[in-house]
Amino acid sequence: MNDDLTRLLRAHDPAAGKTLHPATRARLFAERAAPRRVQRWRVAVVAAALVLLAGIAALVRRPDPEPPRRQIQYATKSGTRIIWTLDPNFRM
Repeated sequence: MNDDLTRLLRAHDPAAGKTLHPATRARLFAERAAPRRVQRWRVAVVAAALVLLAGIAALVRRPDPEPPRRQIQYATKSGTRIIWTLDPNFRM
């Protein structure tokens, strides 16, 4: 941060040199700690649900689409045309 800006902010800080009452401070920290426990629990539940959904999605996959047939065409100088059709599902 710019030194001039830092000095300006510190010069006009309304809380400079003040402290909180110990009871108020304890209450603020207690209120802040409680939601973290709940938040961690929620994160754990959401992460478990995502792992479960990913597992289900992996088991229930749609079959891969059938690859298209390919053609190779060749023409000789005398005009003869040769066409090969390659079928990826052909098995011998």
